[in-house]
Formats: sequence, C-alpha cells, structure tokens
Amino acid sequence: MIKTAIAFMLGCLLFLQLTSLPNPLWFLGIIPLLILLASEKTRLISYFGFGVLWTLFQATLLVNDQLSTELEGKDNVISGVISSLPQHNGRRIRFEFTPDSEFSTFPSKLRLTWYKPLPVHFEAGDHWQLTIRLKKIHGMSNPGSFDYESWLFQQGFGATGYVRTSKTNKLLSESSAFNINKLRQKLSNILHTHLSSSPNLGLIEGLTIGVRDNISQNQWQVLRASGTNHLLAISGLHIGLAAAIGFFSFRWLWARKTTKLLHLPATEFAVIGSASAALFYAALAGFSIPTQRALIMVTVVMIAILIRRPLASSSLLSLSMLVVLSWAPFSVLSSGFWLSFSAVAIILFVSQNRFPSPRFQWLKIHTLIAFGLTPLLLLFFLKTSLIAPIANLVAIPFISFIIVPLLLLASVMFCLFEPIGILLINIADSLLSLFWPLLDYLASLSFSQWSISPLPFYYYVIIGLSTLLLMTPRGFPAKWLGIIGLSPLLLFSQSKPEIGEFEFTLLDVGQGLSAVVQTHSHTLVFDTGPKFSDSFNTGTAIVLPFLQHHGINSIDTLIISHGDNDHIGGALPLMAAMPVNNILSSVPSRIPSAKACTTGQSWQWDNVSFHLLHPDSLDIGSENDLSCVLKITNASGSILLTGDIEKPAENLLLQRHRKNLQSTVLVAPHHGSKTSSSLEFIQAINPKVVLFPVGYRNRYNFPHNSVIDRYIKQNTQLFNSADHGAISIHFANSFVSNPIGWRQVNQKIWTPSD
Repeated sequence: MIKTAIAFMLGCLLFLQLTSLPNPLWFLGIIPLLILLASEKTRLISYFGFGVLWTLFQATLLVNDQLSTELEGKDNVISGVISSLPQHNGRRIRFEFTPDSEFSTFPSKLRLTWYKPLPVHFEAGDHWQLTIRLKKIHGMSNPGSFDYESWLFQQGFGATGYVRTSKTNKLLSESSAFNINKLRQKLSNILHTHLSSSPNLGLIEGLTIGVRDNISQNQWQVLRASGTNHLLAISGLHIGLAAAIGFFSFRWLWARKTTKLLHLPATEFAVIGSASAALFYAALAGFSIPTQRALIMVTVVMIAILIRRPLASSSLLSLSMLVVLSWAPFSVLSSGFWLSFSAVAIILFVSQNRFPSPRFQWLKIHTLIAFGLTPLLLLFFLKTSLIAPIANLVAIPFISFIIVPLLLLASVMFCLFEPIGILLINIADSLLSLFWPLLDYLASLSFSQWSISPLPFYYYVIIGLSTLLLMTPRGFPAKWLGIIGLSPLLLFSQSKPEIGEFEFTLLDVGQGLSAVVQTHSHTLVFDTGPKFSDSFNTGTAIVLPFLQHHGINSIDTLIISHGDNDHIGGALPLMAAMPVNNILSSVPSRIPSAKACTTGQSWQWDNVSFHLLHPDSLDIGSENDLSCVLKITNASGSILLTGDIEKPAENLLLQRHRKNLQSTVLVAPHHGSKTSSSLEFIQAINPKVVLFPVGYRNRYNFPHNSVIDRYIKQNTQLFNSADHGAISIHFANSFVSNPIGWRQVNQKIWTPSD
C-alpha cells in the first residue's frame, strides 16, 4: 500500500511540473496501464501512470474552465450565489461567486471584489445579480515570492474580477437558513460584536471559522518565528482533535445505558459521533482544502474501525493519501499536504520497534517531528524555527486541548443558548491574552529562526534522506553518514557576480516599480513598489522574499525615486524587515535617515560605477519630474533607471547629460506614459532593450501605444513585467545577456498564455 500511494503521488507531482497541457491522446495510455496492472512486477509503473492520467484529467477540466479572452475586461451582467464567507476590510468586500447554470460561458468559480459604495445587506449564500468585469487568473511573478496563480488554480478559480457600480446590481433572494456559510457568517458577526476591541479577534476567528484575515502582521511574525503558525490552520491536528472528542464523548454517553449496547456497540456509535464532530468543524472552516484533506484522513480511519478490519497504521496513512489525491490531485502543490502527511509518517517511523522509557517518549517524538520536518520547512520557506519544539511543547496542549474545545463548544452554544457561547469565547480570549506574551518572548529571541539560501533540489533530497537516517533507532548501520549528508546546509553558498559584473532584476510589483542590482559584494534596491493595505505591500511580499531567495540579508543602498505610493509604498515595511545601510531619495523627509539624491553623486562597487544624474538640488517641478535618475555602468554596458520623470525632466537631462545618457538598457520613464519617452530622449539614450514596469491590464493602459511605437521605430527590444514577470539581465565583463522573464522560466500548465 505504501509503494502504491507513493507511485500514484509521484505521478501527480511530476505531471504538474509540465509547462503546458499535453495532447489529449495521452488518455489512450490507460490501455497499456491496465495491461501493466495485471503483473505484480509492473504494477507500480501502472499506479504511477494512473496518477499522471488522473491529474491530466482534472487539470484539463480546470484549464478549460478558465476565462476566455473574449470575456476579459468587459462588463457583464450575470447572476449567481455568494459561495464563501465575504471578507470585509472597510473599503471592500472579497468573496467567491458561483454563476448560475445559464451562464456556462463563464468559469464555474470566480473570485470577486466589491469596492465602495458597498451593499448594506451582503451575506454568504445570497443570490445576486451583478455587473462584473473579469480578467484571467494572474499574479505577480517573482523568484522567491508567493505564487498567487498556483494558489488560484489549486482553489479552482477560473477568473478574478470586481463588481462594477451599477443599478443592475441587486439581491435576488436571501440564502437558506441551513446554509453552512450563513452559519459561519453569523458566528463571525458575533465574534466581531463581542471581541471588536480584542487583539485576539483574528486568532479566535481563525480557530473557529478558518478566517485569518484579521490576524495582524505582527501576530503572524510571532507565529512564524515560534513555529506555531500551523496551529492557526484548521487542518489535520484540529480536525483529528474534534474527531477524538466526538469519539470518546459519544462512546461514554452510549455506554451509560447497557441496553443500547445490545443494538449497537459503543465503538460503532462512537464512530458516528467522531465523524459528525469532524464534519461539523470542517464545515465551520468552510471546507477549505486543508480541512478536506484532514476530513478524508479521519473518515478512512473511522471506516476501518467500523468494518472491523485491522489495518496497519502505515496502510491507513497510505490509503488516506490515495483518497486525498483522488479527490484533489493538486494537493501535491501545497506545503500543507507534505507537512501534514510527513508529520504523521514521522510519528509512525519513530514509534515502531522502539522501547524507550515511556516517561519521556512523548517528548522525544515531539522533538523528532520538529527535526524531521526541517528539510521540508527549509525547502518551502527557506527558514525554520529553532525554538519550535519548545514553543509547541506549550502551545499544542494549550491551543488543542483548551482553546479549541472551548471554541467548539461555544460554536454549538451559539446555536442553542447564545449567552453561554459568549461567556466561553470571553474565557478563550482571556486565556489567549495570558498565553500570548510567552509566545511573543520566545519569538523575540535572537536565535528563534534559522534561514538559509535556496539550494538545488537534489540537495534537499540528500538532506531529507540524511535526516531520515539520523532518526533511525540506535545501532542502525552507518547512521553517522546522516551528519555528512546535512553538510550542504552549512557549506553551500549562492553564486555571485564576478568583480566588474552586476545582475539587474526588474521585479514584478504590479503597477509600480522596484528593481534590485547585485554586484559581487553589494546590493542596491531602487524603489519598493506599492502598499495596497496595512496587511499587504510589495516591500515585504515581493522585494524581501527575492532578496532572501538570493541569500541577501542586508541592503547597502536603498533609493526611493519619489513619493508616489507605487514607488515608496513598500519602503518602510522593507526597512523594518531588513537592515539598510544607506538611503537616498528625492523626498528624504518621508523616510527616516534618508539623504537627498542629487546630480553628481557617484560611487563604485566592485568595479561597477553608479552615477545619479537627476535632480539638481535647485530643480523645481512636479514630484514625478524630481525623481532620482540613476545610471549603472560596467565594461560591457549600462542601464538607466528614470523613475517617473516626464518630458520637462527629460529635457533637463538632455541639456545637462546628453553625451552621458546612452545606455544599453532603459527602464522606461513613468511606466511608458505618453507624457514621457520623447523621441529626442529615446534617440539620445539609444537603448537596445527597454523595460516597462507595469501591472497586468492596468487602468492607465501603460505602456501607451504611441510610446511603444516610438521605441519600435528605434529598433528597441520591448519587455514588460506584466507579461514577463520579473526580468533579469546579467551585465558580464564582456557581454550583456538577453533579458530573462521569470514567468517564462517558471511556466506551468496554469500560467496564462498570451
């Protein structure tokens, strides 16, 4: 069973590494697979093939359910159901929308946002008619950062969009009183009413109904640093706990009256209670993918008990994996899939054939789980919490055996007798307030986390096998080799540009600008992209992960070209997350410790020259025209970064630096606005490549067609971050490489194609 599950899983995983859907003729492979299935020697190959074909089938359904190009960017009036708990943040509502059957030309699942003015009544399960504007699934594409497109694909979304302000928007009918999302919304409203001033609101909401939008950035940081963020995801641990509570409670109740045992054994009745409790908690969490996975695992165990067929623990785990992958083969793309199944596998592995002192067995298993999951945590997040064993030693019993049962009981009481439910959530709130300072203290320790630079994948395989070897029982042959296998964690270092070379990357920050320049031993960041809300900015969501992905732990110089949000928005959060040695800006008053950027400033790093060409200290004009303009040069070429300058500033540059403007690569002024990129300016620079930092289908329609035409007439290669993602160019000592787009390098079957 174990080999079968692994073979099927590998089929799912390897198929999802393809860059595009293969020919439908692949489905004919089912015939030879059935033949291979007949022989025990080739059975594993058959299971692997079935994993491939099943994932192909599911992927084909999802890809064919994506938004068509004809419907993109147009207003459409459709009706459907609010199929999720609406997420409010004051100025907008985000929700899932399932169109009615007559709108079959649209994807079957949409992710929509409704901006102000907001509707008065808007609840889960309601039937609405809406005027919407859609676009294909699309996210910012950068090395090291969250893959939003992959997440949308895994969740089954076919498009994203927003609700247009229109008189045609109207509520057609309210949801049924038995709609589970309506119950979740009722619980959410109660929590917001009674815990509105509590800092624990987001934590309690996350543990009760699986909504984590109100968990603050500081709280997330504490949870990650302490290695306890898994406790805020209603998945295996909590669903299993709910099942255990249901099992033992129902068995105890049924056994109180012996006459009932004649009709139905207590264990079988307990299975019903266990499944009911797990189902109830999964429903409260909105049947999210992690809860679906956990619910399937619990169901497999309960069925095994019910049919009274003894199954080895490893077989139960393998069967659970097969059922999960049959239900959702894209689960293999999720870190939660690997962490949850690996945690259970580690428990089974370290518990078998060992006879340690039972007094400390639970502590040993707990420590080995933390150790065993380290390779996966480093693979997915490039960091692991060193204090996780200590923090979880306290947090798991506290959250799982005190807080979660309180909240589950409160959820039931809200339906039966609300005052008791309110009392219970207030008790949970008070207990969390007492517990949180301990977690905060542990997370604040200087050694709380260990971060690494990304390694080649085969190193993670070696590290994983070595970790497994080190967890084998005492006396296992060649166990010491495991220590050698961990050596890449300490010995591997990222490649750096040679002396005289530099690497330039224009990041994809949507409609904004951020770029990173790396020399042999220095790093410069030019702008940080926008801040979208208090919980999301591209400084920490895009720039910081990119730097960490390249093993960079400090910034030598940060330049903020000017004060527009799409350039400065991520600066302060980035500065709070990573040390910055020097800051230059045209708006130094808006950034602590910043100095003014002025023409004439220059420096050299590792034989690479940096020159600021604009503005002059006496210049006046718009904030855009006072943007910092930077030229970077080495032996093979140069690049010019121009911020948001427009034609008046371009004319000043022509007057002052015409002979020094020529550059190999140009980052287009003002994102390609028609107010910039004058023909004379383009001719003076004479770039071979121009890069446009723009957002996908941005509302300004940048770059403007007239600007594109001017560059094309100069025989310039054009690249933009919306289509290419992050764009990297290597300036070697003897040549300048062709631009490389991360979107093309990281192409997957769900990546939108032009």
